Amino acid sequence: MKALLVCVVIVLAGINGYLAIHQHQLKRKVAVLESANRNLTAVVDQKPDISTEELRETRRQLEQAQVTLAATEKIITNLAPGIYQSQGTQAQIASSRSRQNSRSATPRAVSVPGVPGGLETLDQPPAPPDPGMMSSSHSAEGQLLQRSWGPEQIVGPPNTTEAGDYATAWAPKTSRGAGEEWIHLGFDNAVEVAQVNVRETYNPGAISKIAAVLPNGQETVLWEGVEPASQAPVNMLFSLPAGVQANQVKVYLDRRRVPGWNEIDAVELVGRDGSRQWATSAIASSSYAEPR
Repeated sequence: MKALLVCVVIVLAGINGYLAIHQHQLKRKVAVLESANRNLTAVVDQKPDISTEELRETRRQLEQAQVTLAATEKIITNLAPGIYQSQGTQAQIASSRSRQNSRSATPRAVSVPGVPGGLETLDQPPAPPDPGMMSSSHSAEGQLLQRSWGPEQIVGPPNTTEAGDYATAWAPKTSRGAGEEWIHLGFDNAVEVAQVNVRETYNPGAISKIAAVLPNGQETVLWEGVEPASQAPVNMLFSLPAGVQANQVKVYLDRRRVPGWNEIDAVELVGRDGSRQWATSAIASSSYAEPR
């Protein structure tokens, strides 16, 4: 029995070594491709005689290449770490994120009159997020980051036009959500809040609560319930009660409601004065952009 365990350990060590080498090679290829894309973008921008259609098609191809590269980066980060998780002696291969996730068939709420949002969750309260997993859209120096699936992807107007697992939207750290996640959005101007528009681009339906964050840091819940069923991409518009002025909003997700990555591309704050503004900063309880 001991000899068998020694053999298993040796085999696993060999596999991890091979994957580490392969991971390094892929990272180098990704760096070369990214450099080539940047050079091509510069050439296109400086070419005076290129037609509008040629420019549009070239930019479309470059954008698609960037998405592909980002997806490759994500695959690379999952090659070596966490391939084998021991539960007793059982080994498990990490599943691919590109797999389409379907909405859970088991309803988790019933209609209850008088409850904000008209619905009340039947499950136990979701587990609080781990503070050590929080992720910011900006660096410590205040610069907007440019990572795939990071909270910075929520900043500004929508740029994910299709449903799917795209690097241009924020994604939480794991696909198997076991509890509560949140995104804390900052906006330039404080307004009396009328609506919050959340653009969901992958596995929508997990939003459970929306709160205004006041200058003293306290939160005022503006909506709580279960959002209507919908297909991505969707602009989910939440109408909120009058009387609250803020330039910070916190969107909560109960990730037990919808399996898979629940991805958000942008959040818009609508004021009662008719003003509309997209988020200029974001902090998330977790994100796929952070090291695993």
